[in-house]
Amino acid sequence: MTQTFRQLKDRIRSIDNTRKTTRAMEMVSASKLNRVKLPFFSSKNYFSNLERIFFDLLSDIEPAAHPLLEERVDKGSVALMVVSSDTGLCSTYNNNVIRCAKEFADGIGGRRVKIIAVGKEAFSHFKRDGYTVENSYLGIRGKFSEPLAQGITKMLTDTFLSRSADEVYIAYTHFSSSLRHRPVVEKFLSIDHPRKNRNYYILEPGKETIMNELVSRYLLGRIRLILLDSMTAEHSARMLAMKLATDNADELIDTLTLLKNKARQAAITKEVLEIAMSAEALKG
Repeated sequence: MTQTFRQLKDRIRSIDNTRKTTRAMEMVSASKLNRVKLPFFSSKNYFSNLERIFFDLLSDIEPAAHPLLEERVDKGSVALMVVSSDTGLCSTYNNNVIRCAKEFADGIGGRRVKIIAVGKEAFSHFKRDGYTVENSYLGIRGKFSEPLAQGITKMLTDTFLSRSADEVYIAYTHFSSSLRHRPVVEKFLSIDHPRKNRNYYILEPGKETIMNELVSRYLLGRIRLILLDSMTAEHSARMLAMKLATDNADELIDTLTLLKNKARQAAITKEVLEIAMSAEALKG
């Protein structure tokens, strides 16, 4: 359908307003990404060293030494925490992690899966699909806080220790680079015990005291890293989605501007022809 000059002009104005919005959202997401990147990479370096020390020490300790190391034979139920965003406009970020979590839950078979939703997108989806949502953390809006990490760590630990779930898994999006984000499902509890016996350490004041301290630090550090990882991927995905939308708007404006110029030229040509024909008619 041929559009008039005025219609094209109105469309260009509308698309330009949308482009300004997406450009602003891209800049906001880039700013949030830069703010969360530093604590993410700092936590990543800290946790990698903590994890190495923890598992070296763990290899010298029997699995029965701590209840969070217990590998239960009869696994009646599983808790699955799904980390998503509270808002959309972040491309396939939420769809990918939710699909990955559902595939994992469906693959468990007859065991009952209890969902713990972090973010409104995961909460709404699993609630709508009839899953049991035991706990939810909403309104985070991509902002990390230490009380949030501590609260989630305590809740997951209590869920395992109270035997409400015999295993705890976490589905989240891993940030590989600004262009690569990968949904993963990782086991959180029980802690897998290394089978090698290394005997590296002489422990003071004692195994139990050190293990209690290290286990709590390890679990909190892991939750902290998972949340920061997911939030970094979220802001990166939203920034890329808004950049793509802005680029598409620019291309569409260029195309419509060309059509507008053609329409204007056609209107001018038509007016000139009408004037010429009127002058010829007056001569006759």
